[in-house]
Amino acid sequence: MISDSCRVLIAGGGTAGHVIPAVAIAKALYRRGVLTEENEVHFVCSKRGVGREIVNDAGFEATVLPGRGIQRKVTFRNAISTLSLFVAFVRASLMIFRAKPEIIVVMGGYASLACGLAGKLFNVSILVAEQNAVPGATNKIIARFAKVSAVSFDGVDLPNPVLTGNPLRSEILKFIEKDSRNKTRQELGIGDRKMITIFGGSLGARHLNETVFELAQNWEGEAISIYHVVGSRDWQEFSRFEQNPVGDVEYEMIEYLKDLTPLIGAADLVVSRAGATSVSEITALGVPSILVPLPDSPGNHQEENARFLEKKGSAIVLIDSELNCVSLSNRINLLLEEDLILKKMAEKSKESRYLTAGDKISDLIFAIINGGSDG
Repeated sequence: MISDSCRVLIAGGGTAGHVIPAVAIAKALYRRGVLTEENEVHFVCSKRGVGREIVNDAGFEATVLPGRGIQRKVTFRNAISTLSLFVAFVRASLMIFRAKPEIIVVMGGYASLACGLAGKLFNVSILVAEQNAVPGATNKIIARFAKVSAVSFDGVDLPNPVLTGNPLRSEILKFIEKDSRNKTRQELGIGDRKMITIFGGSLGARHLNETVFELAQNWEGEAISIYHVVGSRDWQEFSRFEQNPVGDVEYEMIEYLKDLTPLIGAADLVVSRAGATSVSEITALGVPSILVPLPDSPGNHQEENARFLEKKGSAIVLIDSELNCVSLSNRINLLLEEDLILKKMAEKSKESRYLTAGDKISDLIFAIINGGSDG
């Protein structure tokens, strides 16, 4: 249950991409003294996904609301989705009426739509935090009522934008602060090999997984170490595959890690999808990347995220439909054979990072709270 002492209500969906930066904002609010007492921040998540688990692991409380996307056609599922949204709106309204938060931070995702609309109804100040280069449907709607839209990419089309970057997990910031790259590489026993870390999200990405496994068995380039995070969805099948590599490759298959910081930070190259959290963490750690955007992501936001970094010079984009063992091998070989290219990409990656995003959004929240909550 939400506490009467709640001052900041943070609403996001059920995906890690929404919830990880939400938790980073909450921690920044306490670190900077905007909030000081227990239960002054409360989270709202979708019942679908890993949202509440991430929030609870970070030591915060969360309320779960129903919510799912509405398709652009008449379907029975849309009727259920509309009903779920109405139920969520009623529950969010009761929550806000009881707790009377000073501000609502909307991270995106359909579970946050109800909170944003209820916040407008009760004249609560709203801040929208958009993680992607293309804003999601919920944030497009709620940003019309928001005092500020905190955006992670320059040029995001939302009202009242302030470029802050995407808030980072504390593990990322500690890795950078302690300059843990060399120590981590020693612990992993990388030696002189080039290290490549490959992942496709918590569940994984089947096409990427298949391609990477084939590449590892048929590698013909220089000596490399591949750390392949398969994801829980495909793990049972892939972990049974017989490994018979023919080249000079050390290949380690991993099911899932809650914290990929060491494997990203120690890598010479990362291959991954292009979700907002992934690209912000890769750039924060200053690592070059080959990005394989999720096809048909809403608004094609993953490709837009990836293209942004490609234009900055820190990433190469490989479209999923063009992904195969040959195309991926060619791109990896091209980068590994030219140390100057990798070094330049690493420098460009660092130039694109926003290490103080959580603090900047915390400051915006503080300014809004102090300026009143007239919505």
